[in-house]
Amino acid sequence: MSQAANGRSMKVLMFALDACEWSLVERWSREGHLPNFARLMQEGTRGTLTTTAAQLPDTVWSCIYGGRNPGTFSKYFYVQYDPRTGDLRHSKDAEFTRRPFWDVLADAGRKVGVVDAVKIPVSDKASFMVANWGAHATKAKRASVPEGLLPDLDRRFGRNPVGDVDRISDTAASRRDMRERILRGIELRRQVLTALVTEQDWDVFVAGFSELHQAGHHYWHGIDTTHPKHAEIVAQGLQDTVFEVYQRVDATIGAVIDAAPADCVKLVCAGHGMGTIWHASWNLDEMLDHLGYGPRPARPIPQAAAGSEQPVTAKKNFWRTLKSVVPGWLQYSIKACLPQAMQDELLFKWYAGKRDWQGWRAHAVPNNDSCGAIRIALKGRDPHGSVDPADYDAILDDIQAALEELTDPVTGRSVVHSVTRLRDAFHGEFMHDKPDLTICWEQTFLWQAVHSPRFGTLKIDIQDSRTGSHSPRGFFLLAGPGIEAGQELQGHSIYDLAPTVLAAAGVEVPAEMEGTPILTPAPQPSA
Repeated sequence: MSQAANGRSMKVLMFALDACEWSLVERWSREGHLPNFARLMQEGTRGTLTTTAAQLPDTVWSCIYGGRNPGTFSKYFYVQYDPRTGDLRHSKDAEFTRRPFWDVLADAGRKVGVVDAVKIPVSDKASFMVANWGAHATKAKRASVPEGLLPDLDRRFGRNPVGDVDRISDTAASRRDMRERILRGIELRRQVLTALVTEQDWDVFVAGFSELHQAGHHYWHGIDTTHPKHAEIVAQGLQDTVFEVYQRVDATIGAVIDAAPADCVKLVCAGHGMGTIWHASWNLDEMLDHLGYGPRPARPIPQAAAGSEQPVTAKKNFWRTLKSVVPGWLQYSIKACLPQAMQDELLFKWYAGKRDWQGWRAHAVPNNDSCGAIRIALKGRDPHGSVDPADYDAILDDIQAALEELTDPVTGRSVVHSVTRLRDAFHGEFMHDKPDLTICWEQTFLWQAVHSPRFGTLKIDIQDSRTGSHSPRGFFLLAGPGIEAGQELQGHSIYDLAPTVLAAAGVEVPAEMEGTPILTPAPQPSA
């Protein structure tokens, strides 16, 4: 019998861990370094989750909040292709217009508190909510409900010290400073969360954590000993940064659990993980051009056709090259002086160069770097459309086959983890805004070139300041009264997390949600 059916409910404490890598949690818990994660595994149920991070990584949290697939909302990335103009547009966090699960809870009379849910503004339905106190890459207004809560937290504990983590540079001083900011941010988060969990009245409390994400992006080469920059971070004495962040997040989770009612349900989850940033997303247009989907006929790379042993270096976007040599702090100082339209245009140039897609049958569109994305220029749908709808499937077949043929010329291994036709994976009224194909790149080994039997070999130069990016691995840990200890469940997805919270809180799962509860804790007798 579900909680909603029998009218019983339980308090739920949810830890939303942004880009927390499950393989590290498993390993370090087993080795005794993460005692609170280990305790939750022993006392409750765990499992991995299928996730949209294999296609559209930036939709992960929106899918978790709404319990729905990405085709049902317009935003899939903060810079995305606009089929109305045939150009790019800057997408805002406020474009997520579906009901997040905390609104569903509030509508059912539950008291909900939310702190630092990433990439979503405050909701006036929550009993209390804090947006963008220290959330990674969140452009939503820094605000709270009630309005005075955030200023009070700032006064009592201070503002989150991290700021924009991408201001970091490769220097030891910059990396050391950002490491200390992240670690200090975790300590302040512990203080904020333990205060709110004890002082506020709540039935469901959602606590977001961004520090794992921040450290993963910029210190992952300390974890990956094969990374070209690994020796550099070792010399700086900062190779243990990711490990230290995971340990301190573990301690913070333990402190918040200890401060919460002992009989509440504990849900720890992540919609995606983190891995080394190996990808060829920046070079998809060049590959498509060689395959004949650009304005010229298909042709091999000249040196490859001549039998040269030396691969040709792939082209570089001038704007990304410029960004890589200008210090992050200076970039942000200049950005602050520019009008929004100019900021957007520079961002668009960084992602897609001159954006002249006239005459292209297929071209790359922005997506999170770990997953490349391709749009077919379809007549009747795209302003520059040249592909007859009758040829759509055949072109998808050909491009998918060509991508799946890409290998690392050194090892012979595939450099592509998976290729997805989004219309086969998702559905909804906003599918026309989405790419047609996405490519999840292989992150499990070092590769710096791609070989195609059709066009030859391209050497891929690093064009990213980050050393870590998202992996398609999600997970959950669920513990509390009535939940079986030591159980491992598979076959669930990130769409199931919102229904799991609702069921535990005794609220009916609305029909628009696509997921189902992972399990329903047995209600405990009242004292």
